Amino acid sequence: MPVSKIVLGMNARNFLYLSKYNKAHAKRRADDKLATKNYLIASGIPTGTSLAVFRSPHNIRTFDWSSLSGDFVLKPARGYGGEGILVVYDWKEVSGHDIHGNEITIHDLESKIFDILDGAHSIDSLPDHAFLEERIIIQNSLRKISAGGVPDIRVIVCNRVPIMAMLRLPTVESAGRANLHMGALGIGIDLRTGITTKGIHHNSETLYIPGTNRIKVRGIKIPRWDEIISIAARTQEASGLGYAGIDIVVDETKGPLVLEVNARPGLTVQLANGESLRTRLERVADLKVNSVEKGIDIAKKLFAEAVLEVVPVKDNILSVIEKIQIIGSNKKRKTVFAKIDTGAYRTSLDSALVRELDLHVRDERIFVKAGAGSQERHTAKVTLRIRGKEIKTIASFVDRAHMRFPIIIGRRDLKGFLVDPNKYSRR
Repeated sequence: MPVSKIVLGMNARNFLYLSKYNKAHAKRRADDKLATKNYLIASGIPTGTSLAVFRSPHNIRTFDWSSLSGDFVLKPARGYGGEGILVVYDWKEVSGHDIHGNEITIHDLESKIFDILDGAHSIDSLPDHAFLEERIIIQNSLRKISAGGVPDIRVIVCNRVPIMAMLRLPTVESAGRANLHMGALGIGIDLRTGITTKGIHHNSETLYIPGTNRIKVRGIKIPRWDEIISIAARTQEASGLGYAGIDIVVDETKGPLVLEVNARPGLTVQLANGESLRTRLERVADLKVNSVEKGIDIAKKLFAEAVLEVVPVKDNILSVIEKIQIIGSNKKRKTVFAKIDTGAYRTSLDSALVRELDLHVRDERIFVKAGAGSQERHTAKVTLRIRGKEIKTIASFVDRAHMRFPIIIGRRDLKGFLVDPNKYSRR
């Protein structure tokens, strides 16, 4: 039971949670965006695509800038608070421009990278590395309420349980940055529904998004919410940090992507939600949470806003086409579009996926009714993630290279879901 309802302060955070849950090696890794990106990829957690890494002056002098085109972002590996980040638009061989339309040349980029390598933007002022990353294309509904820049979702996770979350929305004042200290908006999010609850601007409550035609901060539905908190909890688990702030962006085509892992997340999220982190943390302190799914279930039951408890959550209604994740050996993961086929009893996937993900092939074969009649097929053990739910099953596999979808999900693996035949969505 919670012993305190006061707001969690920095000293209490450091003593009660950071020193207890976050080991030094895990904090060092979280401080390095390149190291973070490596373990995210190894764990099958979606993150931005790297285009180049600069570890030495030699890397800068020999890099072929004409190999780049379009938009990209330059970042320091150990940067802090958004410092040192440069977004480049419309790059064409030797030049591009920044968000204000100012020209950026190869010389400008090389100078910026030399500064980064010298530690100008490093969290500890030590020599650093730099990297280029694909620019995020903001999800449409979030783009409409953001004044340029990339809005992100900060989720505080402790021991696989999402504790609190907020949307950080860039404003004109923050010059497109999702930095609350620079004037970005912090908006609390209900963990059960993904609906925003209240907002703060410069630590004072606000009812409307600045610079808009009086758009209320309350009642915004965060897109793909269940995916977001699932990714946040999985990231905390993979990071080695017991207590972490996970920053996630929603790309228009790629969906939720982990932007950053913070080993010392700030405390302003409490103001945005009007709740105490300490109270929530104490409610789950003694719980044994052995899976991400259990952690999310606990969060949705314990931390739902009372007014929003009556809002139905219908994430178990599937469309005919669903984006799912297939999990293989050694945590290999692949995201694909699947056909939801209630006419088929068993799930069937492409044999190429079996090889790519190194799935465990069983000796047992099964007979499957197909268009050409009954066929004998090989089977493999596979784990599927559908709408945040993990399903372990035995699937048949066959060459589906000529088929539209690499996998069909049979009704045997659809327990707990409803299928809307009129819903055709490629989320």
